[in-house]
Amino acid sequence: MRRLSHIFLILLAALLIAQAAYSLQWPVTHDEAPLFYEAFLMRSEGRVPYRDIFDFQMPGSFIAYSALGWLSGFNAFRIRILDLIILSALLATTFFGMRRFGKTPALAAAILFGLKYLQGGPSMSLQREYLLLIFIASAIYINMRDDLTPKHRLLIGFFFGLAAVIKPHAAVGLIPVLLFDIADILKRLKLTLPNAATMSILPSTAGFLIPVLAMIAWLGFTGALSPFITIAMNYWPLYSQINGQMEVNAGAGKISFTLNQAWRLGGSALWLIPAGVGIYFNQNKKTYLLASLALCYAIYPAFSGQFFPYHYIPFIYFIILLASLSLPTLDPSTLRQARGTTFNSQKFILHFLSLILCFALIRPSTTFLRQLEGKSIATSTDRAKEIARFLEKNLAEGDTVQPLDWTGGSLLAMLETRAHIATPYVFDFYFYHHVSTPYIKSLRADFMNDLQASSPRFIIEVTAIDKPWISGDDTSREFPELRTFLNENYSITIQKDDYVIYERH
Repeated sequence: MRRLSHIFLILLAALLIAQAAYSLQWPVTHDEAPLFYEAFLMRSEGRVPYRDIFDFQMPGSFIAYSALGWLSGFNAFRIRILDLIILSALLATTFFGMRRFGKTPALAAAILFGLKYLQGGPSMSLQREYLLLIFIASAIYINMRDDLTPKHRLLIGFFFGLAAVIKPHAAVGLIPVLLFDIADILKRLKLTLPNAATMSILPSTAGFLIPVLAMIAWLGFTGALSPFITIAMNYWPLYSQINGQMEVNAGAGKISFTLNQAWRLGGSALWLIPAGVGIYFNQNKKTYLLASLALCYAIYPAFSGQFFPYHYIPFIYFIILLASLSLPTLDPSTLRQARGTTFNSQKFILHFLSLILCFALIRPSTTFLRQLEGKSIATSTDRAKEIARFLEKNLAEGDTVQPLDWTGGSLLAMLETRAHIATPYVFDFYFYHHVSTPYIKSLRADFMNDLQASSPRFIIEVTAIDKPWISGDDTSREFPELRTFLNENYSITIQKDDYVIYERH
């Protein structure tokens, strides 16, 4: 059985290397395009998020993408190289963190998660949950020690703080880490509960606050703190009512949608079977900690209520770590000594079924299969290429462009051509939901003032369904003031089924 596990891992390692090599051809797409374009504005124009760029992402996201943009020069191939470097660092951290369970589970954990990440294709690439995972994995690597010092606890809190400035609810994993640490202190040092809690929580909190306070200081120094607070107080509550189907759904409808989606675990529920076997064969506190983290990050998508596939990346990571523990690492005689029971066919069957199930759950990405067949990668990048060719041919020095888009390709085209935007509004979907609320009305009015003042040379409106559009109560696809401005000041220079390019008279 152990030999079969080794063959299994060798085959999966070969598949991982092959997919990683092919991923170098993946284009920048989906959420990457707008995030990298905003990073381009930060680096080329000195724009500051919230003050000069209207967006609702956390400050850590901007810092992370700005750093990636600087390192890659916003080149698609170099971005893919950075992606693989981050993946390699994450898998190495995973391997060393899982070594206490044996080399086979450690290798399995790293290889299986690497394959699962690449299985998502370009749309999953460099998502924020993936970027924050390297910090969470680093915290868990430190926590795998049997005896933590105040310095270790400070670092654990620091890494969770770095994750939280990218996505605040990433900090949910710190709760079980602290609880297990307090329980361990109570058992080893025989302290009272208040003293044990103080010993664990104080250094972890201090470490957690370092990146949080640094982000606040950066926002205050750049004059972006007040706009950030305004967005957080006014826009976040509105955006939280949009579910994963891009529908405004509040109240009882929101609760019903959340409950209906939560139990599905993003389509990854079958991983619970090998994970359960892994827990059965490794009944110790570190395994229970991993199980607690998997539970926390299974709940994590409910914080946003949208349940996009990338929201499950941290859950998938920890459930795969547990599943890797289901693979046999010892020969029968050693296993008998370790478990204190006779090695029997039941255990062999559990190991074998877990092995087969893990193999079945790891499928090559559809993008990888298309590449093997010599087909093009089907993304909105085809539209982006057309728009980019137009901008390269027609943009003059000093011209600005205003996209009316989200993830439909115009921002990728503007990134590739280094086109400068006319207003602080990189997306336009803000203007089409909760249209009767005073805050959205104020955003519309501010956008129109900026648009009239800047008078961009070109305006690119993406009308395709993959933009995407928000639907539901108090939504609209009409913006009368914008339409009047376009009719009076612009003419259509290119009109396609999925996008329109307007040029100033």
